[in-house]
Amino acid sequence: MSIPAQADRLPHGPSPQQSGGAGPEDCRPPAIPEPPAEPLRPGLPLDLPLDAIARMLRPLLAQEIAAATGRRIDPAEAEAWPEDMPLGEAGLGLDSLGVIACAAAVDRLFRLHETGAEGWLLMERRLDAWAGIVAGALRHGVSGLCFASSGSTGAPRIAGHAMATLLDEAAFWAGHFAGRRRVVLTVPAHHIYGCLFGVLMPHAFGLPVLARRGATPARLAALLRPGDLLVGFPTGLALMAAHAATVAPDIRVVSSTAPLPVATARALRNMGFAEVLEVYGSSETAGIGWRNDPAASFRLLPRWRPGRGGEGASLVEAATGAEVPLPDRVQWLPDGRLRPVGRKDQAVQVGGVNVFPGRIAALLAGHPEVAEAVVRLDATLAEPRLKAFVVPAAGVDAAGLPQRLAAWCAARLSAPERPVRFDVGESLPRGEMGKAADWSAAA
Repeated sequence: MSIPAQADRLPHGPSPQQSGGAGPEDCRPPAIPEPPAEPLRPGLPLDLPLDAIARMLRPLLAQEIAAATGRRIDPAEAEAWPEDMPLGEAGLGLDSLGVIACAAAVDRLFRLHETGAEGWLLMERRLDAWAGIVAGALRHGVSGLCFASSGSTGAPRIAGHAMATLLDEAAFWAGHFAGRRRVVLTVPAHHIYGCLFGVLMPHAFGLPVLARRGATPARLAALLRPGDLLVGFPTGLALMAAHAATVAPDIRVVSSTAPLPVATARALRNMGFAEVLEVYGSSETAGIGWRNDPAASFRLLPRWRPGRGGEGASLVEAATGAEVPLPDRVQWLPDGRLRPVGRKDQAVQVGGVNVFPGRIAALLAGHPEVAEAVVRLDATLAEPRLKAFVVPAAGVDAAGLPQRLAAWCAARLSAPERPVRFDVGESLPRGEMGKAADWSAAA
């Protein structure tokens, strides 16, 4: 593999955009300047191999291409990109503006601007060259990594994490999963969960990683072998439990991104998985707690101590005493474990993605054929999805309205945000007390 010399010959000195400095919590992607002459602020060095960096770059670039052009790239296609994949017309099809957008995303994730390496991205047009530039910056040292949440509605939230904090958590998981021989990754490595379990932890272990986001459930089960750690998510694991009978012995599985249903966890154990571990956390906090019994509460990772409960639920960082808000309302138990009891922000989970029914209802209410709308999660489905109830605007023929709204939503919403059922009525469903109520398909 040809790695550009720039990867190990980093520029020096802060650019005008960098001169103020920034901690890992400040993750706004800066404008990409000319390479400066002195390093802004060296951080903790990390010697990641090039294939691990490419594992993060592939889904990140696929995401940026989809955001910029609407061209969605199948995960299996992105995983198959060769190491020397051209970024331009002969490969990914990026024009100059597309290269700038992708370079800004890479800079934001890896905080290249702290070393002055971000300018080199614009001088190269191959995947392995970008991986080499990132590798050089990480060896030089950056303060941390910045991860984006799913951004299923509105702009994604960006969360920065100190490199030492990420490596400490990776070391904790490496200790918990000691004895594993391989990691099988089915989640994107540029998000925090995939980075921790598909990049940093295997690096601490010295383990090979098999990325298989596009594998069918049956194929995924067949390729697992004793000693594997399967890194999955609830929807994918539920499909595996439904379509694969058994797995080889001594395989452990970890799940995160959304609550793992009790039925799914038990089905996985019945398939033969030696351990089914669920991680509770978020892009903003990294890992918070874990459990390997679906009926148990979550044990805290060593980083955390109990904070407040209820609507103001929080954690306390043990090393600093800093109070960190939680995304959920939680109940703290006397032994220091926690039990989530509901979202604070009214988000619901669809396929491991946070979606906001109220915002989608407001969007539907803005359709010229709709007077009112309400959106709810249909938890009666095997895999919960959104449903919508709409009141037609005056003079609108309700015949065919669900089909028209489905097509309209398909052009404006991501797959997890789209209602899979539209019910139509003269008024929104209400209960005996006049409050908003749920409805059945026959409403």
